Amino acid sequence: MEEKRYESDLTRKEKRHLEWEKIKGMKWKARIGYIWEYYKPHMAVGLGIILVLCIIGQIIYRSQFETVLSVAVLNSPMGDSEGMAADFKKYLKDTDKFHEITVDSSMIFGGDGQSDYTSTMKLTTLIGAQELDVLVAPEEQFNHYTEMEAFFPMDEILTEEEKEAYGDAVTEYGIRIGNTEKLQEFQMTVGEDAYLAVFINTENVENAKSFIKYIYGGGES
Repeated sequence: MEEKRYESDLTRKEKRHLEWEKIKGMKWKARIGYIWEYYKPHMAVGLGIILVLCIIGQIIYRSQFETVLSVAVLNSPMGDSEGMAADFKKYLKDTDKFHEITVDSSMIFGGDGQSDYTSTMKLTTLIGAQELDVLVAPEEQFNHYTEMEAFFPMDEILTEEEKEAYGDAVTEYGIRIGNTEKLQEFQMTVGEDAYLAVFINTENVENAKSFIKYIYGGGES
């Protein structure tokens, strides 16, 4: 007499064959429901693995990028920040696809209390995280961060020849730029009292110097 075998006694190959025989005997709608219920845990594991691999791949891909200059331009919410970033990269003749230049023109001061508070929190966070190299701001905000000793002295940024070229616009910790043609080209309407300053913790001093020349409409970097 043949010994009765239970499903738990079957080999993996025999179990797969048994499952396939069950599926073949079902109608299509039943097959789909059965496959979904039976293989749902396996699918979940597979999707989880794919998701983890995608996240790891994205992290590895993003790690190749380097921000070579990050600029905050205040009071210019309608400005073309992406256009300016792309134009400055072209000005630098930087063709490295992994080099990024960012221009953030979203922060507004001098409006309502809520926008001032939100912008102050964002700007303070970016400065604290050392994620900004250059600030273009109205005189009030420039003076505020000057008092906090946030900027490089211009003596350490510009040569004597460069300071002479910019004349009286150069102050101890910044340079008065007003509404230059380059700012207007990208709808960056900071104001006639606009100043440009370089943060003391920047690691991109040379690009910051090039940005000053660029904003003034200078020639090649």
